[in-house]
Order: sequence, then structure tokens, then C-alpha cells
Amino acid sequence: MNTPVTQIRRGVAAEWTRTSGRSFLWTVAVPLAHGLPLLVTFGIAAVAERFATIPGQIQVTSSTTTNSVYWVITLSVSIMTVTAAYAHAGQWGGRTGDLNAFLFPRTWTAALARWIYYGILSAVSTLVLLGLVMSLLPRLFPHVYGSVNIADPAGIRFLWTVPIYAFAACGIGIAAGSLIRTPSAAVAVLLFWVYVAENSISLLPNGYTLQGYAPFLNGVAATGQEMAFLPRFGRTGSLVYFLVVTATLFTIAAILPSLTNITRTITTAVHFKGRLRSAHGS
Repeated sequence: MNTPVTQIRRGVAAEWTRTSGRSFLWTVAVPLAHGLPLLVTFGIAAVAERFATIPGQIQVTSSTTTNSVYWVITLSVSIMTVTAAYAHAGQWGGRTGDLNAFLFPRTWTAALARWIYYGILSAVSTLVLLGLVMSLLPRLFPHVYGSVNIADPAGIRFLWTVPIYAFAACGIGIAAGSLIRTPSAAVAVLLFWVYVAENSISLLPNGYTLQGYAPFLNGVAATGQEMAFLPRFGRTGSLVYFLVVTATLFTIAAILPSLTNITRTITTAVHFKGRLRSAHGS
């Protein structure tokens, strides 16, 4: 039977097949999502360690666990989120759109399948990066990062909150791809939202109040990362808030239009059937 569960399972398998080999996902997105945070993190750490070991007046503040994986949270998650948006926005055009409509008559199942696929990939990627960063920083750069400990409460919180945040963020990417059906535009809107809008909204009247509801800032604060932004709902509450926002956006963008189309199709079919009966009766 062509049930929603079957279509979702088929969609995940189809996305795996589509992206396997030398695709953009594995040749650009995944290496960038892993390499860029590591490059920035260890590059900054190397410079800081060098300054910390130079005799003289330069003072370098030691870093704690809560400030050790910032670039993993911000860069890796953003890269995978825009990759998910790009992939889903690209399904609507030309022959690809016709093929998707034929294979997935319930369009929300294709959206959910992509969210699962890219969300799991993002969660696993961030978990690997967290382990590498928090394990290697204190060993390679003990003067500055000697207090970083993957097993302390902050490190343990990172290990479960960041993958959840990464998975959920891909859902927002899929929602953007559903609403903005041009890949480049979907990516541009997401990047503007994450890096410009949420950080500059504080400049507006009552901006700090509005910023308290910024989804991505709440998601980052929920991980335990040190930041100037104060989560309005507490750390765990901010994570719940981010998940609720993600589910709401995904429902509005991917599920409700599908249900509307199904209702319209059923209504049309019933109306057409009634007209046929009337024609036969006359």
C-alpha cells in the first residue's frame, strides 16, 4: 500500500540515491560543514595559544567548555540548514517537479523525508565535530583551553542539545524551500534571517523584547553556549520554543498546502461525480 509511511521511507531512500556519489552534498556541503568549523576553531585556538605562551604584557583569557564549540554550532548547522533548503527548493522546477509530483502525490511526505535525511546527517555531523573539538582543544592548546572538558555538565549538554538543534534547524530549511521555490533565494533568505535579521532586530524600537523571540538565537542559547543574548524562556525552554517554531513553520509551509490540495481535489471529484449523476438522470 502507498501509505504516508511508505512514501516517507521511499523519500529518504530516494534522497540517499539522488545525493550519493559525487553530488553537491558530499563534495561541497558536508566537507564544508566539517572543515570550516574545525579550521576556524583550531585556527583561533592556535593564535590564542601562541599569544598565551609569549612572555610579556599580552594577557589571554582562558576559555571554558561553554565557549569551546561556538563555530560548530553556528557554521556547521547553518551550512546543513541551507543545504536542506537548497535541495528542497530545487524539486519544484521542470521535469524534477513533475517526477516528484508523480512519485509523491502527498507532497508533505517528500518534505518530511528530506527533513529526516538532512536532519539526521546534520545531527550526526555536529555530534562528531563536538567530540573532536572538545577532546582535542585541551590536549593541543592547554594554556588557553586546558579547562575544556567533554565530560563536565556543559560538555554533556552540548552533546545532546546541539544535535537536536541541528536536526530541527534543517526542518526550517525545508520549510523555506517549500515556501520559496527558488534555491538561491531560499538560501539567501535563510542566511539573512540567521546572520542579519536576528542580530540586528535589537536596533528597532523594543528590539530587545522582539529579539527574545528570535528562533535561532534561542536555539543557540539553549545549547549552553556563552552569548550576550539572554534566553527569555530559560535554556531548556528556549530549546522547546525552537522546536515549536520549527514544527509550526514546517506545518504551514509543507503540510497545510498539501492538505488544501487534497481537499480541493476531493471536492472537485465529488462535484464532478454529482454532475455525471445529474446528466445520467436527465
